[in-house]
Amino acid sequence: MKAELGISTDFAGESGKLEEIEEALRKISEAGFTHIHWCHEWDGDYIYSPYEMLQIREWMDRYGLKAKGLHASKGSVRNVNVQCGHYRRDYTSDWEYNRKAGVDLIKNRVDLAQCLGAGEIVLHLYCPHLSMRTDLQLKDRYYAQVKRSFDELQPYCMEKGVKICIENLFDIPEKYVLGQWDWLLKEYLPEYMGICLDAGHGYMVWRERLPELIRKYRDRIYAVHLHDNIGSVDFHLLPGDGQMDWKKVMQELAGSAYQLPLVLEVNSCEESAEEFLKRAFAAGERLQGYYEDALKK
Repeated sequence: MKAELGISTDFAGESGKLEEIEEALRKISEAGFTHIHWCHEWDGDYIYSPYEMLQIREWMDRYGLKAKGLHASKGSVRNVNVQCGHYRRDYTSDWEYNRKAGVDLIKNRVDLAQCLGAGEIVLHLYCPHLSMRTDLQLKDRYYAQVKRSFDELQPYCMEKGVKICIENLFDIPEKYVLGQWDWLLKEYLPEYMGICLDAGHGYMVWRERLPELIRKYRDRIYAVHLHDNIGSVDFHLLPGDGQMDWKKVMQELAGSAYQLPLVLEVNSCEESAEEFLKRAFAAGERLQGYYEDALKK
């Protein structure tokens, strides 16, 4: 019996052409994947219509696919490392209308998750760390706005049965990522707030410490992005094509709160989609084997 496995829907990039989106789902299914991690419009301020949500769900049903989470958007595209103006949708904004618009954007993804049958959304939480170096009061002001947004989202998410999972990022200093996790996991209920472990990002920042960090936060890991790299560039390679010790990663993940299936968040390069998905599924099966071996110990 083949393993249940998930893969991100944007493995070959994001197309706005509906026929190509449906075709990608068909190819995912034919490659053996049972689940998708919806990643289209993971960034920016696009709002899904309820009719689009139903269309995606109809395609999933047509090809026998289920959803293992989806990637929500932090809001309007902007320079996240500095505070330099305000943007239309930004749940961290100190302009109230823009902050609430950012909250509405996340609610839209919660609605999409519920429609697709997913139990969690993945969210980026950047902070303007470069500006925080010179404005020593900015950190408190910034996270006060973040808290307002998460406080407002909590009853909505709880009612819909959808958790928010904060992803570890590679392009902000480690102390901010871990500080955010420590604060949020203490502040909010496990039924509402958790972690998305991005293994590739983790390897870039923590290298050999990655299994240790998985162990530390294991009780709140509800989502995963599994991909490989060589430790310096966010390539989103297939597991095994980089330098990560996947046996150690799976050993720790198997002892966490994470519930299968595993999810690959990988990028196809020059090969055909069919060939890439075939290799991706094989890579996922290897990880599944490591995971199951760890459970037996």
